[in-house]
Amino acid sequence: MAKPSKWEKAFCFLSARFLANIKPRWATNILFFYFKKWGVKFNDRPNYISSKTWFDGTSYDLISIGKEVTISSYVRILTHDWSLHTVAKALNIQQDKPLGVIRPVEIGDYSFVGTGTILMPGCRIGKACIIGAGTVVRGSIPDFSIYIGSPGKVVGNSKEYLMKHIEGRERK
Repeated sequence: MAKPSKWEKAFCFLSARFLANIKPRWATNILFFYFKKWGVKFNDRPNYISSKTWFDGTSYDLISIGKEVTISSYVRILTHDWSLHTVAKALNIQQDKPLGVIRPVEIGDYSFVGTGTILMPGCRIGKACIIGAGTVVRGSIPDFSIYIGSPGKVVGNSKEYLMKHIEGRERK
């Protein structure tokens, strides 16, 4: 995949921000088109991608997004961590190349990622997970998990959560 030019990125993000105010679906379509062009692996079309989401540009092809995924506002998807480079400099450790970690991020089909979430390098979110607002996601999250917090932890099951809400509606 060719790395996007600054002009192409500016056009993509500015048009998505503008269209989000008119019709959010159009902004999602713009982001889907460009992220796919830049190498993001989509299993199918996303349900929604906020125009206020940040995909790490280290290498877009390290990001995989499942079918009908929802990515809320202010989500950060990180595929790199250069903290080792900074600490090595503090210890006067010479580096031919910056020392860092670059790992893929995967979001499973039908998962929901809440606002302000940070997806750390190497995380894998399973199918139909709910990631709560402000969560820091590390490691592998099992299918149908509700995952919240910083550091994040599994606190429930999304199937049970859904059934509880469906049953509550039927009683009304």
